[in-house]
Amino acid sequence: MQSDGFPTPVTSARDQLNGLLTGLLTKAPGTTSALLASGDGLKLGWTEQPTDDADSLAAVIAGLYSLGRQQFKDMQGGICQVVVEHDGGSLFVMSAGAAFTDNKAVNTVLAIVASPDADPGQVGYVMETFIGGLDEHLVVAARANSFSGQGL
Repeated sequence: MQSDGFPTPVTSARDQLNGLLTGLLTKAPGTTSALLASGDGLKLGWTEQPTDDADSLAAVIAGLYSLGRQQFKDMQGGICQVVVEHDGGSLFVMSAGAAFTDNKAVNTVLAIVASPDADPGQVGYVMETFIGGLDEHLVVAARANSFSGQGL
């Protein structure tokens, strides 16, 4: 109960995740936004940015991660990190939830956008620490195919 007699508001799981992502940015100077998306491009949590930008970034990072996986499909192991460097900053992408996946789960992908003055080593470290602490909670159940194949 709050001091005004009203119950304490309950935050949603998405609000909690968004709060964790915002906290992640405070640990790496020069980072500007963070986003967690399913491996197929659905945004799950994001820091304060317009929803359209979050939707676009979710699709971009899922595509980047998928392209990287495709290149190394015949090799053991997994993609550790994808980095896009631009004059205006960098985009860091890491797989999250990979240790707990099976045929009924979809990996999640964590991205951080950083300014040119951000330390890439620090960004990678905080991403890895974040993922390591929440890995089992970052797996998303695969969505069922809605097509029965009939009438097509």
